[in-house]
Amino acid sequence: PGATLYQNHRTMKQSVLAIVALAGAVEGKGVLGEMGKNLFPEKTSSRSRHSTWHTETEAILNDHIALEMAASYQYSAMYAYFARDTVNLKHSAEFFAENAAEEFGHAKKLMDYQIKRGGKVVLKPLDAPVHTFEATDDKSDARVAFESALALEKRVFDSLLAVHAMCGKHSDPQCQDHIDDYLEEQIDAIDKLARHVADLDRVGNDGHPVWVWDEEFSS
Repeated sequence: PGATLYQNHRTMKQSVLAIVALAGAVEGKGVLGEMGKNLFPEKTSSRSRHSTWHTETEAILNDHIALEMAASYQYSAMYAYFARDTVNLKHSAEFFAENAAEEFGHAKKLMDYQIKRGGKVVLKPLDAPVHTFEATDDKSDARVAFESALALEKRVFDSLLAVHAMCGKHSDPQCQDHIDDYLEEQIDAIDKLARHVADLDRVGNDGHPVWVWDEEFSS
């Protein structure tokens, strides 16, 4: 019995010493030394797994996401205007509805990219969009709206260039490659809208020619 008691005491002592050593390792002071600090860091940063994603890039991408959301909001208002029974330019309405969905899709994809790179998505408040596009002495309501859409797409393009430049500033070629695809798409969108504006300029502001243009219009 005495030998058994001694053996139990010895086993318990070894266990206590092991626990003390492990506790020291957690502090980075025990038998594991610096390895203990690595295994049990004092603080875990939310960015520790994605150290290459710069905070400035994160911020400017959130700004661009907000612009994409605002563009979708504005296109939704344009759709609602041209779909009204007092306006009834149905193909223009369909065009702006498609653009609204497309811009929202861009925002969603960029949010996914932000998350994938380890950033934090911060959504921002949106200003109310313009809801009415009144004709002038020399412009139809359709031309006013399409000119506004062209200006909006140019803003989106400039914002993408700023994001691309920020990626370059922080030596992030993968981010630049990702933004390149959006830039190419923006160039096509700007060209398409510019041609629509030119067509509407030729049509003038008379109601019937604008209606005929809309009937023949294809997005």
